[in-house]
Amino acid sequence: MIFEPIIRIVILAALVRLLLSTEKPFFCAALYAGVALVFRFAFGWSPLAAIIATAITFGLASLYFWLLHRLQGSVLFWVVLVGGIVISLV
Repeated sequence: MIFEPIIRIVILAALVRLLLSTEKPFFCAALYAGVALVFRFAFGWSPLAAIIATAITFGLASLYFWLLHRLQGSVLFWVVLVGGIVISLV
């Protein structure tokens, strides 16, 4: 899908914005994993593969949003933010 990278960036940007206003990194990670699960089922993944991949996605997204929350107001916040966007495109 040609618009998939754009959709990922928009979702990630919206969740970072939500993180900055709610300060709940695990809530944002759960939303990100939930959206990923829906897309995986929409693209025909098997249920077991989708659930395993989503569990991994939740773990990594939790780390990402937690780091953003901890580093808020620091220069490292921007490094983690940009790094996460680049990694999400891979």
